[in-house]
Amino acid sequence: MTRRYDYMDWLRAISIFVVVGIHVVSKIINSTTTDDWIWHFANIFDAGLRWCVPVFFMLSGALLLTRGKEESVSEFLKKRLSKIVIPLIFWSIIYTLYNIFELEESYTVYEIIVQFLTDDIYYHLWFLYTITGLYIMTPFLKLLVQHMDKKTFQALLLFWVIFSSFLPFLPKFFDFEVAFSAGLFEPYIGYFLLGAYLVLYPVPKKYLPTLGILALISYILTVWGTYYLNIGQPVGEFDEFFYEHYRPNNLLITLFIFIGFQHMANKIKSNALVTRISTATFGIYIIHPIIQIYLNKFFGLNETTLNPIISVPLVWIIIFSISFGIILVMQKLPIMKRLIP
Repeated sequence: MTRRYDYMDWLRAISIFVVVGIHVVSKIINSTTTDDWIWHFANIFDAGLRWCVPVFFMLSGALLLTRGKEESVSEFLKKRLSKIVIPLIFWSIIYTLYNIFELEESYTVYEIIVQFLTDDIYYHLWFLYTITGLYIMTPFLKLLVQHMDKKTFQALLLFWVIFSSFLPFLPKFFDFEVAFSAGLFEPYIGYFLLGAYLVLYPVPKKYLPTLGILALISYILTVWGTYYLNIGQPVGEFDEFFYEHYRPNNLLITLFIFIGFQHMANKIKSNALVTRISTATFGIYIIHPIIQIYLNKFFGLNETTLNPIISVPLVWIIIFSISFGIILVMQKLPIMKRLIP
């Protein structure tokens, strides 16, 4: 599958815009409590945005696991890992320097290496580690996809939902955890495979209204459940159980978004700006926290500079626009473009 899907470009571009929004409103969530009206304002926003990261994994799986091009394992890994590992190392160094010079933290060389290996340098870099692991598994998952029939694929996804979405409710609400696990059903592997499944076996349009209703119910559950778990929690002790990407509520919202865009494929046309944003997605993801930090430090612009109803969308758009502009410049520079996936 080497053709370009316009709806995927739109979905990827919108998703990265939403990611920036999450990191704006989450500042409010983590600095206030349920006693503050702005906490509820942020929760109403945030609860409806958590589909964006799963969509990234689904898009990657849709493209990589169903493509017809035959490559050896070594060829695939050499091509893909070089695009992700070099940026991961470089930006890990950048964020380590930020931690040292701005946050005045100190590390030994050994501690820096351990932080890099354990994904503990900066909060958002986890995504690069996860996608690296999925790239390593892609040649083998692709064989699985190629040799599964539809019913077998459905069974695989069903077990993923059980292990990743439902079993975590046991230790959370019933104070016990099952003693067995199944590594193939790790959360993001499932989204990776789900993207491929939906491309190979599209869900009929007649189910879209039902999915929409389930997505709306899921959104309401996310808002209420998050509020319920955080009643009485002190500042900085936010319980994000219902925000986790692989909870059933977020899975249903993600399904509705992805399948909805699939069914709009014939109506969605190519757009030069959207395509540019789509190709800049990883770069925007990597640098936007720095832009957010220094907008606040040098210009006092943050989510509460004005009334949050105004500040949140304003700062959100500014962070996204500056990040996108910087990545456009970097993409034109021979050396710099290798530092953004």
